Amino acid sequence: MMMKKLLFLFLIIYSHIGFAQESIIKTYSYSEFFRLVENEPDSVFELKNAIIKMDLEVDQAHTFAGDTGSTKNYTRKDSITLTKEIRLENVFFNSWGIVQDSSILSISLYKIRFLKPVIVKNSSLGDVDRCSFFDELRVSFDENFSGIFMKAKELEKQNFAYTSIENSLFKKGIFYNTDKADLSDLQWGLISCEVLNSSKDFIGSVFQVENQFNLWITNTKFRGSGEEVLINISSVQRLDFDKNSFENVNPIILLGSNGKVNRMNFSENQFDTRVKISLGQLEDDSTIDWNQFSSGLINYFSYQTWFAYLNYYQLDSIATFKQDPDIYSEKNLAYYQNTARIENSKVYRGEMKLLGKLYSLYQQQHDTEYANGTYVEMKNLETSRLAYLYRVNPSFETFFTWKINQFLKVFSEYGTKPSKAIVFSVYVIFAFALIYLFFPNSWDAHGKNRIVDRYRFFFKYLQRNAGVHEVYLEEKQKDLLAYEEFRSMISDSEKSVPRFFSATALPLYRWAISGTQLSAKILSKIDILKGTWEELPPAQKAWKSFLLTGAFLVALLYDFLIKVLNALMLSINTFTTLGFGEIPIKGLPRYLAIIQGFIGWFMLTIFSVSLISQLLN
Repeated sequence: MMMKKLLFLFLIIYSHIGFAQESIIKTYSYSEFFRLVENEPDSVFELKNAIIKMDLEVDQAHTFAGDTGSTKNYTRKDSITLTKEIRLENVFFNSWGIVQDSSILSISLYKIRFLKPVIVKNSSLGDVDRCSFFDELRVSFDENFSGIFMKAKELEKQNFAYTSIENSLFKKGIFYNTDKADLSDLQWGLISCEVLNSSKDFIGSVFQVENQFNLWITNTKFRGSGEEVLINISSVQRLDFDKNSFENVNPIILLGSNGKVNRMNFSENQFDTRVKISLGQLEDDSTIDWNQFSSGLINYFSYQTWFAYLNYYQLDSIATFKQDPDIYSEKNLAYYQNTARIENSKVYRGEMKLLGKLYSLYQQQHDTEYANGTYVEMKNLETSRLAYLYRVNPSFETFFTWKINQFLKVFSEYGTKPSKAIVFSVYVIFAFALIYLFFPNSWDAHGKNRIVDRYRFFFKYLQRNAGVHEVYLEEKQKDLLAYEEFRSMISDSEKSVPRFFSATALPLYRWAISGTQLSAKILSKIDILKGTWEELPPAQKAWKSFLLTGAFLVALLYDFLIKVLNALMLSINTFTTLGFGEIPIKGLPRYLAIIQGFIGWFMLTIFSVSLISQLLN
């Protein structure tokens, strides 16, 4: 019994000694770190519980002048090639610079070629610049990170829990997983990197981030041959995910599924395929550009549900579809986009819920442009759904509801663009004005005889030995005769009526005929014929013919413009349903005018409602 107690006590003491040895944090310079890797006889280099920091006496080759926000002038120009697999646990690279000769001298992992996998656990790499990872990079954290990090932090009196990888190449993607770790001090990011996802033994890049302080992935290219790139981010204090591009990969974006993402900037990314996305609770200050989703959006969880439970949720029209085993194949995605999300009511509601979250966010931010874009996408999906419901259950109600949505789409973008209704209104006005141009109406006194009268006037002028003003006055004789009768009445009544009437009537007469007299006087000044055309000398006929023809064409153009103006005014009057108590046109156009009036009433109503809607928004 005594021996058992002694053995138990020995095991306890031994385990404490072993733990103490394990938790001892050793310090190395960057040069010592590379020497350790080089001297490792095995194909795998492992290092635990260490701090790698600058030692100016031996690390000059790895330093650069300038801080991380400026141009870096590195001392070393060549690359370092590491041929061993690297496994780091509880290792912290300290890249903080020091002031030397009035300048900042910093250090980083610069131009390193990692030929084998790099496995990093509960560690931070500091600054990484222009490195090449020919195999995968796996970064993970667990619940033990906080304890060992606090010891390292107390030892160095610095917070160096960050990794910033810039201008680097990853040939087999990245796996980044924070698990259940408390990373409230950790910052991790990619800047201007290229991530390839085309390995046969690798499904793609994964960023599984939770409970982290800061994550930034910016100006980075993700390329592949159809692999998934999973971005699953929850409970992050700050997220900057912007200016990235995704080429020939399937992006899956899950934001805030298990917790809020504060100070989120998800903008200016480029996707060449539909984005599978899920949005949790969005903060009011979240930035999510709508324009970056021009290739389409898919509710990630709705798509997963549809793929996994097709037989359970299927409708008759979907029953014949045979899925590809590859969940994100183009066949599956296209079918989901064009059929499943329209015909399956559960999937349809899931898609509307996703768009509704974005719409609510943009409304809260008073971003009318993005709110309108999202609203139009929602209404497009609704219109497709209404078309399907009409095919399933044809009726006047389902048909009319569907067509109303289509009409609103074409003429006002579902009320988001009042200007579009005005543009189409102008088209309608001009189209009907063109029809009215070829038919007489009571608003045009001369009607179709206007041009005939113009020809008659010029024939009379060319054949008679009279000036153009005389022919003009003769044409106006009928109108002037009424005024002459008025003049005679004034003269005859001078003595039989009070002086006031004759004194005021005479100026009125002169004003009434002043327009005609002025026109006649101007015509007399510009008259070039001075006789008949037949009597003109041959030498004058050439240039006078040119002038007379020009004058005739100008007059003809004036007549045509007046006729066009009358037709246009008639069309505007009919479109706006003013009417003035009658329809001043006969024949077939009379019935067309009624149709135009109905169209005008409808279009102006749409414009008014759309404008009011935008003003209220």
